Amino acid sequence: VLRTAATAVAQLVARVAERRSVEAVAPAPSGTRIDQPLRIVRGRKIVTVPQLCRDANGRYDLVVHFHGAPETVEPVFQRAAIDAVFVVVNLGVGSGPYEDAYLQDGSLARLLTEIDQVVAKACPHPTGGRGRLALSAWSAGYGAISRILTQKHNIDSVVLLDGLHSGYDSAGGTLNPMQLGPFSAFAKEAAARKRLMYVTHSSIIPPGYASTTETSNYLISEVGGRPRPSKPRRGDRFGLDLISWFVKGGFHVRGYAGNGPADHCAQFGAYGDVLRIHLARRWRA
Repeated sequence: VLRTAATAVAQLVARVAERRSVEAVAPAPSGTRIDQPLRIVRGRKIVTVPQLCRDANGRYDLVVHFHGAPETVEPVFQRAAIDAVFVVVNLGVGSGPYEDAYLQDGSLARLLTEIDQVVAKACPHPTGGRGRLALSAWSAGYGAISRILTQKHNIDSVVLLDGLHSGYDSAGGTLNPMQLGPFSAFAKEAAARKRLMYVTHSSIIPPGYASTTETSNYLISEVGGRPRPSKPRRGDRFGLDLISWFVKGGFHVRGYAGNGPADHCAQFGAYGDVLRIHLARRWRA
């Protein structure tokens, strides 16, 4: 069911992109170029190297996305027109495999080293290095980011698409602050405009653990705010009906109606706008 819904979302994304008017073409930025984008499969990872593979200083920016059908995620990123290496990582069902894979210090560093090697072969440069790093996740993929944020890495941006869950505190009733602590710390940095953090949630109520609505509202409260209601706008793209929102500095939250599998998959509808409007602008600034 999820894969069928994800395919439908991918088709909707393509149709919307076709209906958009053609924007003015900016002058081509300087840097290292290759003949065409390269798509390289490495186990459970897919690495896409863009034509403009390094900037004028020999660096490449990197977006790593955890969890999601490549046929849905990759076209969304391509249409965002961000000159960055894009990596999709899929490790299975549930957040557990993602948490386990990035539990130990050095786990992300090993992934980044592997990506460095792929880029060095695809886009050679005598003094090149890695530039900015963004992490994104849909659904269970948040498990990887929850572990990575506890380690010492210079992460510029985090995007969570209907995928931040936690347990409840053993004292009863409240969310587990230990599990949400890394996300809370990043949200505060984003609210101070030091980072970018964009969180979306559906209205799904899961059994026995905190919903993405609860965790999103927790982060909002951690930066001293409250979610603002919005009237659902029927006809929004991909069936996303916005019902709440919040912005403080570089910290953004969008809440949507819907409590079924299709509503969960439809969260990819927001990913393109996050990349194109928020991440691309931030990285061009």
